[in-house]
Amino acid sequence: MIEDIRVVNGAIPLTETIPRQQWVEEWGFQLYVKVSAGGRTGWGETLASGGNTREPYAALVDRLAPALRGRDESETDQLWTVMRRLTYSGGYGVTTGAISGIDIALWDLKSREEGKPLAEALGGRAKKVPRYASLSRYQRTEDAVAAVGWLLEQGYATIKLHQSGRDALDAIREVRERFGHGFDLAADLNCAFPYAKALEFMKRTRRHELKWVEEPLWPPDDFDSLRKLNKVGPVAAGENFFSFFEFERLMEMDALTYYQPDIAKIGGVTPALAILKLAKRHGAEVAFHNRPDNGWVSTIGSAHLAAALSPGSVVESPPNEIPGRYFEFHGSMDKTTITPGGPGLGVAPLGSIPLSDRSKMLVFHEH
Repeated sequence: MIEDIRVVNGAIPLTETIPRQQWVEEWGFQLYVKVSAGGRTGWGETLASGGNTREPYAALVDRLAPALRGRDESETDQLWTVMRRLTYSGGYGVTTGAISGIDIALWDLKSREEGKPLAEALGGRAKKVPRYASLSRYQRTEDAVAAVGWLLEQGYATIKLHQSGRDALDAIREVRERFGHGFDLAADLNCAFPYAKALEFMKRTRRHELKWVEEPLWPPDDFDSLRKLNKVGPVAAGENFFSFFEFERLMEMDALTYYQPDIAKIGGVTPALAILKLAKRHGAEVAFHNRPDNGWVSTIGSAHLAAALSPGSVVESPPNEIPGRYFEFHGSMDKTTITPGGPGLGVAPLGSIPLSDRSKMLVFHEH
């Protein structure tokens, strides 16, 4: 039976790149959820994306905890429904984010109790899955280009930029001119452009052969415009969609080339399973979204899901390895792949992780 649910405000620092990136402070905070039952512990992670502030997510976890204590921790589907019904009038966003942390921890706990990696508990096996290195943003275009070269020297083969709409095109062009086309390059625009400018950007980047252009459009939920842009070049999106039904509509429209659920935002493993089954029916490509902030719990959870149910899907990760001083990790990793281990997620924050209640607003768009 569930005995305790609590949040842990981690402050694992972002691994600095060469040159040094922006958002070192903003991406230096994590929100973990720790669920205890029967002498065992499961770990989950919530991406506090709303304003980059953890307080509302943590408060909702605390509100949900009394309704779950004393219940059977193995009844993951039922517990998810309890949480969603308790919060149904709150919609998505913070609501599903808070549920995510609890749900991931419950699946970690359930598969630990079975003595299996999560991938095996889901009916698959803990096999190797592809990862890509996701960079932060850089103040200067030349620094972003240099950071790509630094990663290529280390052996990374798929790299994503996060430059703003102001200089993303310049960065892409300079990366290709300097380092060629022998690796996969993606660009995340963080919803920078209205449709006309997004269309122009898609047309101007076609010759640079990007793996995808991620969230080029503002607002992010203009599905019809995403579909039109996807006819010009490969578009990826999904981190700002929070329900199964949004993904269902997008796939029925054939609106995207890559669909990007984030298990730390959509409600955890439970809804992700339904979305992956949906993707299989539609033949849709999945690229798991994760904030590359050294949180690692949801990243490795995504790797388990990919290994079990979505062969070939790629997992977003920080441009570094798991910092061993902060995590216990039972899988393996190289510059291009993650092999998740077990039992459970096979990853857990250690007692040595730094803690902090601070946070800082993450500003994507210049204003």
